[in-house]
Amino acid sequence: MYRWEILNLLISKHRFSSYLEIGVQNRLVNYEKINSFDKYGVDPNPVYGCNYQMTSDEFFSKIPPYVSFDLVFIDGLHLEEQVIKDINNSLARLRPNGIIAVHDCLPIHELHQVRDDHGGEWMGDVWKAIARLRVERRDLHIKTIDTDNGISLIKKRRSEPYIPKKADYLTWEYYVSNKAEIMNIVPPPDMTYFNI
Repeated sequence: MYRWEILNLLISKHRFSSYLEIGVQNRLVNYEKINSFDKYGVDPNPVYGCNYQMTSDEFFSKIPPYVSFDLVFIDGLHLEEQVIKDINNSLARLRPNGIIAVHDCLPIHELHQVRDDHGGEWMGDVWKAIARLRVERRDLHIKTIDTDNGISLIKKRRSEPYIPKKADYLTWEYYVSNKAEIMNIVPPPDMTYFNI
């Protein structure tokens, strides 16, 4: 399944009406395929347009306090600290029962997850943001769908944290050996997986 299929299933199942996409880049790839009445797209350097040409930090600082979202899709700057910032900013604007989806959470090769954009397939260290939240937060329920480079779904809900087997759990070696558990991986979903 592709990211837009996952997102549209969430919208349909939960009757979501407000959608935010962080990191649009080319609106034809994902944004235009999303079936939402109220859509916001954010990217500082879009290849093919979006309605908020700015960083996600600027966007969250400028939108009125009453603006909130049912579904947020994060596919912006692929660095752990920015992903965590985008998740926290999105949580502050998330409607009750809303969901945050984060793309590029399951790198296959070590080169995919390096921090510098080397061209080609680059996922950065997004997976570290998800792993850190799984360890540190008890107020978030997180699972990662094993499709389209990995899509983590985050919902505000009490959850038992992941307890790492060693203190230094944000290494490539630890990720490779413990990926299924630390990322809470589920297979590509049927509708039952959306009861998160």
